[in-house]
Amino acid sequence: MRISSKALFIGILAVITVSCGADTTIQTTDSVSQSQPISTTDFNATLVGGGEINLQSELQKSPVALWFWAPG
Repeated sequence: MRISSKALFIGILAVITVSCGADTTIQTTDSVSQSQPISTTDFNATLVGGGEINLQSELQKSPVALWFWAPG
């Protein structure tokens, strides 16, 4: 009985070790390389006082500081 419980423990430990291993799947970048590049500065934001701002056009004029605030 002692040997079978030890073997069961080792088996369970082996299954846990294998199931918690790193993800080794390889993702290809074919779909990413075929798509158009996306600019991170190309977006519009709504201003608190009303209206909109286009970040890309504002960055061409002067440096821009973004302040994200969410009421709690």
